[in-house]
Amino acid sequence: MGQGAVTDWLEYQEEVAGLFRSLGLSAATNQSVAGVRTAHNVDVVVRSKHAGIDQLWLIECKRWNKPVSKDTVLTLRSIVNDAGADRGFMMAESGYQSGAIEAARLTNVTLTSIAALKVTLSEEIGMAMLRSMLERVDSCRDRYWEMSKEDRIALGLRPDVLTDGYRSVQVMDAVDATARHALHRGFPLKYDLQLAALVGSTGGSDLKCGTDDEGAITNAIALCEVLETEIGELEHRLKHAEAVIHARESK
Repeated sequence: MGQGAVTDWLEYQEEVAGLFRSLGLSAATNQSVAGVRTAHNVDVVVRSKHAGIDQLWLIECKRWNKPVSKDTVLTLRSIVNDAGADRGFMMAESGYQSGAIEAARLTNVTLTSIAALKVTLSEEIGMAMLRSMLERVDSCRDRYWEMSKEDRIALGLRPDVLTDGYRSVQVMDAVDATARHALHRGFPLKYDLQLAALVGSTGGSDLKCGTDDEGAITNAIALCEVLETEIGELEHRLKHAEAVIHARESK
């Protein structure tokens, strides 16, 4: 491999790693991964956590001017299996031979390109993030209802009767309803705290909207960014309230 080819390959590796990083994942290039039989040199190693479970993905990058062969895919399959990785990705912009495609069919190895991966992986990760969001809402509900009504009011988790203020239940209902709508009914949808909370409490389905509507959200990653603001604020408030209660009870 000439110096120019090496440079192109290294740049391609970094571009692939950068794509995974842009989705909030940890990606490192030129890594050694331990396997049952031996260690393996892998172009890009991605580590993530979905719903509290650690994930290991191994990516091989082929900056070639010819389609990737079956043997190359079989080698990656062997490395993925030996290392106990959750998934493997073969990255190439030059396409794949028919035997390579068949070798990856019904396995945990995906044959793709940067353009294709931008679409499929971002949506897949976005959906996993939405499912994780539902688990966070459930956790927040448990933490919220463990506190007395007096503490919930005094510590800013809900207003007193006939007064205005932050409403934790409204936030939880809204995030829950919106995430479920996206997971089961898809996009586009529009997020509105009060409307979403009403839908969550009544079981309605009024979150859908047109693609061209103002404020329309069309993919899972964009929705997660919106919902993260809501659930992150609630988790912060709950943590503060729990710290105050713990300090009081420790005296």
